[in-house]
Amino acid sequence: MMIISNSSPLILLAKINKIELLKKMYFTVNIPPGVYQEVVVRGKEEKYSDAYLIERCIDDFIVIKKLFEVGREKARKLNKMVGKGESEAIALALQEKADMLLIDNLEPRKVAESNNVKCRSTPGILLEALKKEKISYEEYSDAIKELSSFAWLSGDIVAFFLEKGHQLKEGKKNENK
Repeated sequence: MMIISNSSPLILLAKINKIELLKKMYFTVNIPPGVYQEVVVRGKEEKYSDAYLIERCIDDFIVIKKLFEVGREKARKLNKMVGKGESEAIALALQEKADMLLIDNLEPRKVAESNNVKCRSTPGILLEALKKEKISYEEYSDAIKELSSFAWLSGDIVAFFLEKGHQLKEGKKNENK
């Protein structure tokens, strides 16, 4: 399974101490050079602790993947609509025919989806981890709540993901009866 990530899912999962979930779920996550620059290089310049956590994951399960000329050209075109890391992540997803692009911001996600790239947000990653039993319901619930302190998530979105998690938990309870 080919997974590409933009910056925000890496940063947010590192901030809530759940970056290892990516390894448990996907084994390998690919990022373009622009995302590495944004998350690790600039993050370390700014002394963000999450940058150091993410750096430790490079070459373990996070792999920096180069864009070929066609991908770089696509990224340049996309960069007129979205940021550098986002445009490179979308271009890399297209280049590699990725199964999934991990990306949070709505506008870049719309751009990716309009190019037939399947996307998943950070709360969506956590929900998938709960479905696949990589985390418990309590861990999931705590992570969603903690995530809302680092990311702009409306109350409706938090409530939606908490409800989805609760439904999964209740469904599992009923299966075990």
